[in-house]
Amino acid sequence: MPASLSSFERRARRVLRITLSWVAAGLVFAVWESNALELHGHDPERLSTVDNHFWRFLLIGLIGASAYIFLMRDRLRRLPYLPATGVMAATVALALLAVTAYTAGRAGGSFPDDLRARVLSWWFLGEFLLWGLLAAATMLLVRLNDQFGTGARSFMLGRYFKPRQELRIFMFLDMRSSTTIAEEIGDTRYFQLLNEVYADITDPVANSGGDIYQYVGDEISVSWQLRQGVRGQRCLKCFFAIREKLRKRSTYYQQRYGFSPVFKAGLHYGQVTTGEIGLVKRQTIFSGDVVNTAAHIQAACNAHGVDNLISKDLLDVLLPPPGQWDVRPIGEVPLKGKRKMVMLYTAQPK
Repeated sequence: MPASLSSFERRARRVLRITLSWVAAGLVFAVWESNALELHGHDPERLSTVDNHFWRFLLIGLIGASAYIFLMRDRLRRLPYLPATGVMAATVALALLAVTAYTAGRAGGSFPDDLRARVLSWWFLGEFLLWGLLAAATMLLVRLNDQFGTGARSFMLGRYFKPRQELRIFMFLDMRSSTTIAEEIGDTRYFQLLNEVYADITDPVANSGGDIYQYVGDEISVSWQLRQGVRGQRCLKCFFAIREKLRKRSTYYQQRYGFSPVFKAGLHYGQVTTGEIGLVKRQTIFSGDVVNTAAHIQAACNAHGVDNLISKDLLDVLLPPPGQWDVRPIGEVPLKGKRKMVMLYTAQPK
């Protein structure tokens, strides 16, 4: 069952945002360059400079962003930032060297001498620093966006600087037999296993528009604003996309760790108070009964022999279209900390 946004669509949107950011940077450089010319008594040629920088940064931004997002990002994000920056700098240098070699070859002079003169020049150094710093800054911003998830914009705009109430969906995920696995493979390898599993489930969560709220050992909590989570039933499709991703990777995990990770999930929605806390390492948190209820729903999966449980409250707002889901009622289940029993269902894609 695919998530609401394909990986290609999400990456294409990110390429567009990066390209527009580079164009904006190019226009700033154009203004700065024009002002520098005017300051030194030359004709600033503002329109010509702006036009030249616009098309230059648009073309290079589109090519560079596409290469990074589609070809390099998945590999580089597994490296620390500084080593990844070194790889990016080497890539920029090679690309600039190729363009310089092409230009020198078309000049019609002595190719080795012409190429050497162009490479050992202030122009080459300036171009390398310009595009290298832009690439490094872009990679840093992408990583920060990954760190904050879709909440990055809310953080920058101060959306939750003051607490506010909103309707949210929560999905609590827990890996089955985690204690047994940890005892079998040891703490260090278990940590490596969790790291790889979390990396695998990141894209399904991101493609569904969800925010990874927190990691607690082998448990993961994911959240959506209600209108985002119910659109195209993203929250439910997210779980099955995660399950399918891990199923496809089961052979790898079996060979490397001797186990294939399997997750169970509990889903619920309701009103929460959302706000930022702390002065250092500021964090957005959710407070409300719905958070605890979703966690307890997930804990009930084992007792009923299913890998997902959904509250009736959430199922009612999801409004599954006939024929898309095989929904089976579990019944009213007592949950820890709840006075009233909660009606639960489990679902499978048909």
